[in-house]
Amino acid sequence: MDKRIENTKSKINSPEFQSFNKVKKKRIRRQLKNLEITKKKIEKKRERANKNRENNILEEYMQSKNESQDMEKEENENENEIENNDEEDEIKDTELKNENENIKEKEKEKEKEKEIEKKNENEIKFETLIKNNNSIINKYYSQRYRLFSKYDEGIILDQESWFSVTPELIAQHIAERCSCNTLIDLFCGAGGNTIQFSFTCNAVMSVDLDPMKLLMAKHNSWVYGHSNENTNIEFINSDAMNLSNLKADVIFLSPPWGGPNYTDSSIFHLDSMIPNGFEIFKNAIKITPNVVYFLPKNTSKVDIAKLALISKENGGSEYCEIEENYINEKLKTITLYFGSLINNNKNYELYQ
Repeated sequence: MDKRIENTKSKINSPEFQSFNKVKKKRIRRQLKNLEITKKKIEKKRERANKNRENNILEEYMQSKNESQDMEKEENENENEIENNDEEDEIKDTELKNENENIKEKEKEKEKEKEIEKKNENEIKFETLIKNNNSIINKYYSQRYRLFSKYDEGIILDQESWFSVTPELIAQHIAERCSCNTLIDLFCGAGGNTIQFSFTCNAVMSVDLDPMKLLMAKHNSWVYGHSNENTNIEFINSDAMNLSNLKADVIFLSPPWGGPNYTDSSIFHLDSMIPNGFEIFKNAIKITPNVVYFLPKNTSKVDIAKLALISKENGGSEYCEIEENYINEKLKTITLYFGSLINNNKNYELYQ
């Protein structure tokens, strides 16, 4: 008996035991438990036999026989008890598994409900925007064809976009200079630059934190020939300061300037923007040295020199090109070019 118990224990402690299936493991453990129980009962039986040796042989025989029967009965009861415990464990495992699956299903359902609610909310806002599109200040409405030549074909703008969209001629010119494989358009807004980039670049990633702006940009791109099935634009709802997972050949920066009142000051400072204009540039230059910065015409030249220094410190160009953008002989904005985008064949202003 001792040898059988030792052999069974050795088998359980062997590396080979871990490769057995669940049923075989259970059978071996059960065998060991039965052997141990049987051993204890045999030992008790021997103790009783030693005490009763003076009894006659027949009584001893009958007693031994009865004990064997009792022992067999107890073994059967032990077996049944072990099986019942195993069944209870399996039932508990199954219940726990089902409970976890139910929790996961409920969480998925909640996430879907939130997505649907968010989508419905954005669609309602977008429909409201379309209805209210004509309630715009005449000053900007009169410039609609300057912003989008296809305005009458269904262009949609919110009030902020009327004074923040890049005029189409300027957007076309910048897009021609930024021709590349992959371009990121940060703060894409209503999509004025994104649309023009899509004609000169193989792939455009249009990023904006405002989902309404992305809906407008996507809708406006359809006016210019794009569709869900046929487009090279990817619209990304994200914080413009979170670009760690994006890669591109060129990054275009056109952050909010704080509304039309930026012209009230004689000098526009980059740290007055939200997010901070210097931090925006530092974040972009880590992805590619080829950065384009679209800024007000009254931007501080000291700030521009600081941008060139940041570019140099991050392995980019040591200077930048400043391009002035005119419409009807009036200076409207400036565009800064960094990295390989600097045009060495033109007469332009350099800042170091």
